[in-house]
Amino acid sequence: MKGFLTKASKIILRHPFLYLMRYILLSKNNQGESVDAVGCFNDVNTVLEIPKVYFDINQQINLHQETDELEKAIEIGRFLRKNIPGGAGLGLSSEQTLQKMLDGKGGVCSDFSQIFNIFCLINQIKVKEWGCIDRFYKTRFGHSFNEIYSTAKKKWIAIDIHKSVIFAGPDNVNPLSALELFTSLRNGNQLNFILFSAYIPIKLERIYSVYSKTTIPFVISNYKNKVYDYFLNKFKKFPPFMINGLMILLGKNHDFVFILDNYKVKLLPKPLRNLNLISFFSFIF
Repeated sequence: MKGFLTKASKIILRHPFLYLMRYILLSKNNQGESVDAVGCFNDVNTVLEIPKVYFDINQQINLHQETDELEKAIEIGRFLRKNIPGGAGLGLSSEQTLQKMLDGKGGVCSDFSQIFNIFCLINQIKVKEWGCIDRFYKTRFGHSFNEIYSTAKKKWIAIDIHKSVIFAGPDNVNPLSALELFTSLRNGNQLNFILFSAYIPIKLERIYSVYSKTTIPFVISNYKNKVYDYFLNKFKKFPPFMINGLMILLGKNHDFVFILDNYKVKLLPKPLRNLNLISFFSFIF
């Protein structure tokens, strides 16, 4: 039975309609409002809820607590990329995810982003998780990255742990926030990034595809690690898509908050986006 469910979940998870439904069910709009107040992982999670293994591993990173959050975030990123080769997606609780990744048994961009969230939390670094896609239906890519708040620079700064990069503006010096990054790209500016560790992405050119003027970014908000750990551990015999569906039905899910785009419009095929159907579609969802 478990083998059948695993095979079925792989087939279903690859179907583009599942991705579309996920965005319909989880998405919210937030255009025109301050992005600073949206999606901070520290606001809905506490260190008391974090598995002990994270504190044990954190001691190996040897962070200097007097340094700025950006420097500490980069050190965490270097440690993770040095010790985790990455691989397939895991869909496990945070404790199991970290252990599997350190054992070299998997880890995609979202796995890196989620464990990075936790290391930032226990080191008093404000952190957010972001996602980005090229389109809602039959997506060519989906990607996760993070953003941390730097006290020294008094701003949020985008950081991609999986690809080991931070982003700079046209001056190629000052680091950009996620909002600044995608606004700059949409204004026609060139993508400037800096590799912060010895790790170099296998397909470096892919960064230019993921971070482009047509990419659709969103903040992952209300992700309660303790809640997800509970459901993933309690129902671990079931495929992740079933567990996520149950969490949605119970209202325990996270949200995708779109800052630059009206997701209700982007969900429509291009020929329909300028028609009156948009208002009807918005009413339904």
